[in-house]
Amino acid sequence: MHDRYFIFIESQTASVKDVAVRGALTKVSTLHRDILATTTNVRANADLSAQGKTKESRSFLTKRAHELIRANATVQRLTARLDEKRAKIQLPAIDKTDAAGAALRSQVRDRLNGKTAKEIRALVPTMSLLYLQAILEAPELVGAADRETVDAVRNGAIEIVHPGKTTELDAERNSVRLLASATAALSDAARDLAAMPNIHALDAFLNETVPDQRHILAEVERETALAA
Repeated sequence: MHDRYFIFIESQTASVKDVAVRGALTKVSTLHRDILATTTNVRANADLSAQGKTKESRSFLTKRAHELIRANATVQRLTARLDEKRAKIQLPAIDKTDAAGAALRSQVRDRLNGKTAKEIRALVPTMSLLYLQAILEAPELVGAADRETVDAVRNGAIEIVHPGKTTELDAERNSVRLLASATAALSDAARDLAAMPNIHALDAFLNETVPDQRHILAEVERETALAA
């Protein structure tokens, strides 16, 4: 079962373009393998009591705690980096002094008024930039004030102004999601090794083991910035 999991992760890693994500996936897989091997060895050691097995397991995690912290920090930073990249994409500014344009956008909103957020999201692929800008200017006037719909409308506008950009960002987000899933599986394996009741107990253990994490966060920041 584990072999198939790692074969899948490694095959997916090979297709990831982002250097930071690809490197993080490799490190996460290596540590995950080491944790599973240690779990097998410790539990098979008949010379250790139950207490001794727990002590041995947590001793191993203490030595590798910085790697677990780094993996989680990398996921958080790469996720934030994607949001930052998307937020920096510029769309044509609306000329507030253009009365005719303002009236036209108002008419668009009147036409869309009454439609549900779901209906508006369904229409986004067929909308012109004018329609999309009208919604973004005042989403609350067309029943599209929720985050999901505003994001969909903004993505539609980005795709018109910057063709291919949303596809590029979606590919990056999918690779980060893969890393997040792999890191979550790694944390579960670490928790199982150390016989901890939940992920909160693992986090507390890691924070106690490495109370000063500034150097780890600085390294993560530097590596993800270089790959951005």
